[in-house]
Amino acid sequence: MKAKITAKWQGNFKNGNGNFDASRSTIGRSVFKHNKAEGETTATNPEELMAAAHAACYTMTLNYILTSNGIEAEKIETSCTITATSFDITNSDLVLDAEIPGLTNEDFLKYAEQSKAMCPVGKAYNLEISLTATLN
Repeated sequence: MKAKITAKWQGNFKNGNGNFDASRSTIGRSVFKHNKAEGETTATNPEELMAAAHAACYTMTLNYILTSNGIEAEKIETSCTITATSFDITNSDLVLDAEIPGLTNEDFLKYAEQSKAMCPVGKAYNLEISLTATLN
């Protein structure tokens, strides 16, 4: 598989903005900026895109592992927080909340950690990655 998205930018760094060109995805309607104003919801920034990619990939990886083991989850919800300084992105922190009937907490944590190790996006990031996993 190959995924291609083109980022286009107009204006200067401080006041400009950009958009994505993605023929096969709704991300093509998204606008991005380097720094969002408090409460702004009409644009995103690269760190949010990284968080979205990691949360989605981790969730799909966990679902794959569970399904491969004959386990069906009622809910898998993963949030991801990317920590960034001015010119460095240092951490990706995953928080998993899952409802999986009949699964022991021990097995759940084993699968959660296995997913963290297998997640292609997580492996591509050269970051400290943490995982907090809760089985309900």
